[in-house]
Amino acid sequence: MRAVRWGLLMAVSNKAMIWAVMGQSGTGKGLWVKKKLKELKPRRILILDPQDEYGDFASPFSNARQMTEMVIAAGDTGDFRVRYVFPKSSTQDHFRQVFDQACQLSYLARNCTFLPEELSNFTTPSWAPPLWKRMCNSGRHEGVHVIGVSQYPAQIDKAFLSNATLIHVGFLGEEAHRKAVAARMDINPDVIRDLPDLKYLEWERETRAISRGTIATSGRYSQVVVDRNGEIATAPAKSGRNKVR
Repeated sequence: MRAVRWGLLMAVSNKAMIWAVMGQSGTGKGLWVKKKLKELKPRRILILDPQDEYGDFASPFSNARQMTEMVIAAGDTGDFRVRYVFPKSSTQDHFRQVFDQACQLSYLARNCTFLPEELSNFTTPSWAPPLWKRMCNSGRHEGVHVIGVSQYPAQIDKAFLSNATLIHVGFLGEEAHRKAVAARMDINPDVIRDLPDLKYLEWERETRAISRGTIATSGRYSQVVVDRNGEIATAPAKSGRNKVR
C-alpha cells in the first residue's frame, strides 16, 4: 500500500477525508499540518497560503491565472503542487474570488489535496461558494482531500465542521470558538480551554474516538484515548514515528 501513489489511493478508496484543524496561533496546528503533508506526500495539491508558510510543499504564485493554468495543464493524472500567496494589499473580495476559483480547480481536478489556510478569510457561518459546500458534502466522489485550517471556528462555514471526518484542535481562548468545535466533538468546551500549547485533541468520525496528544518537533508523539471531559479512557496508545492515524 505504501507504494501506491497518493492520487490513485484517493481515487480508489472513495473515503471522505475532510480535516478540520483548529487552534489559536502558536498552538501547533501549522506544525501538525506540515507533519501530515510530509507523511502523505501528495503529488497533486493546491494550497491557499495568506501568510506564505508552506514553501516546502508547493511552488508559489500570486497570479490566479498562472495558478489555474498549472492545474489545468496537469490534467487528470499529472502532478501539480501549487501555492497561492496573497499579496499584502488583497481585499476581502480578492480573497473570496481566489477561493472560489481554487474550489473549482480542486473539485474539477479530482484526486488532489486542497488546503485553505485560515478559513475565516474565505467563508462565513452563513456563506461559502457552492463548490466548497459540494466538496465538503461529497468530495469523496471526486477524491478531494480537504484540509481546512482556522483560528476562528465560530466565524467559518458551519457546514465544514459538520462534515469533518477528523477534527484536530488546540487551545482556543474565546468561548464562542471553543463551543463551535466542542459541539461537533461532543466534549466539554473547558477541555479545549485548558490545553497547553502544542497539546491537542482529535476526534474521528469513523470511530467517534477522542484522543489527546502532544506535537513533538522530533517526529515522535504519544497519544491516549480520552472521554468527553479529557480524562484517560483506555491504556495509552503506542508512540510512533511519523504515523498516520
